[in-house]
Amino acid sequence: MNVVHKYGGSSVATIEKIKAVAQRVAEVKRSGSNIAVVASAMGKTTNELIALASQLGEDLPPREMDSLLSTGEQKTVTLLAMALSALGVPAVSLTGFQGGFVTNQNFRHAKIKDIRIEAVQKYIDAGYVPVLAGFQGIDEEGNITTLGRGGSDTTAVALAAKLGWDCEIYTDVDGVYTVDPRRCPGAKKLATVTSDEMMEMASLGAGVLETRSVELAKKYGVRLYLGQSLEPDHTKGTYIMDQMNFEEMPVTGISIREDCCMVTARGLQAGGAPVNALFSVIAALDINVDMISQQMGADGSCILTFSCSEEAAKTLLEQAPQRGFASPLELQPGLCKLSLVGAGMVTHSGIAGKAFAVLQEANVPYYQITTSEISISLTIDAQNAERAIAALAAAFDLCEEEEA
Repeated sequence: MNVVHKYGGSSVATIEKIKAVAQRVAEVKRSGSNIAVVASAMGKTTNELIALASQLGEDLPPREMDSLLSTGEQKTVTLLAMALSALGVPAVSLTGFQGGFVTNQNFRHAKIKDIRIEAVQKYIDAGYVPVLAGFQGIDEEGNITTLGRGGSDTTAVALAAKLGWDCEIYTDVDGVYTVDPRRCPGAKKLATVTSDEMMEMASLGAGVLETRSVELAKKYGVRLYLGQSLEPDHTKGTYIMDQMNFEEMPVTGISIREDCCMVTARGLQAGGAPVNALFSVIAALDINVDMISQQMGADGSCILTFSCSEEAAKTLLEQAPQRGFASPLELQPGLCKLSLVGAGMVTHSGIAGKAFAVLQEANVPYYQITTSEISISLTIDAQNAERAIAALAAAFDLCEEEEA
């Protein structure tokens, strides 16, 4: 089986861990499989580089920030290639540019346009293990770019798609759980989860995989696995699959997104112009919003509500009047967003009603509600999150019962 391995920052945080990863990669290579490796920056290197740059000011050139941040992964892959060579396994380190990753010019959040695979394929054919820097590429003008949060996952899946190989993501967690185990110790680990569920869970706050990587895997038919670093037993991780039997489990998991703020604009004139004006400001400030709702009053005016991060809400409150939106904005901070996710919702009725009843019984008020075919999301007070999670997890059988 030919495979791309991806190792996260915690898996390569020290020289000892890099040596252990090299040993695992060498075992796969010696078994007769072709293998390519994608690695993140060591430990907290990216955060350290950002902190270093921040000492020079706040409004730093995005192009130069990408050039700086790309050095973290380059250090990792060079050391890992050296470690493999020391074990007698031919290996070569490659930057995003050397690996053929061509992106657009959206610095800090670039999208992959193409992978010119010839260089990587040449090394594979010659018996080498190519070790590629994740999270980075190069635009058509030769500028170094980075892919944004979780970009190394995207690198690995995109490479696997181009090669027609499987992809295995290794990190410090041992799979996908129904609920974050740090918040629900009895959370169940999922042996399988559908691509649609994983994308929904990732976009709604589950941090184990980057949304774009799952989307790429689904689009190009990449067999995707998530497991703990150095664990060779694949029954202990999670496979992200295109389809599975979810008849007996309508809710697969709960995602939690913290740092939510509800923003409300009241008394907006009907006709759409004020709403358009507000969202033009939101777009100009590059603010991501969700859970948008609008209510029309008897007088024809409307109330608009949406959610975003608290920092973004404060920025909007400050900047909106200066950018031509005069209506007052009300902020309700201190919220979090809970999302029930499950492909089985398509064929099961009553999930929303059950969830609302559970929250009422747990004395947890909720505010905004949005739904998709496979998810139900609500905003609640952050102080009630633990109680809500425990109640919903118990009601939908997402946690093991505690022993007496």
